[in-house]
Amino acid sequence: MKYFKTAQMVPGKGDAWMYYEVDDAGKVLRTLTYVDGTNEITRVPDPIVKRLIRPDILQDAAADEFLSLWGEA
Repeated sequence: MKYFKTAQMVPGKGDAWMYYEVDDAGKVLRTLTYVDGTNEITRVPDPIVKRLIRPDILQDAAADEFLSLWGEA
């Protein structure tokens, strides 16, 4: 598995981090959004988008970072 993240500012809440779990073939398996200012987490176990759009602008994320936010670690 590979893990990626990207952030954008949410007014009044802080940064919203989007995380992606991707298999070796490039298919998006799960996504989550974490808002650091409010600790809101939205988990999407079967996302509609199955391929990353513009993966070149994403940051690498650690597996344990994704899994801890998902609730598996």
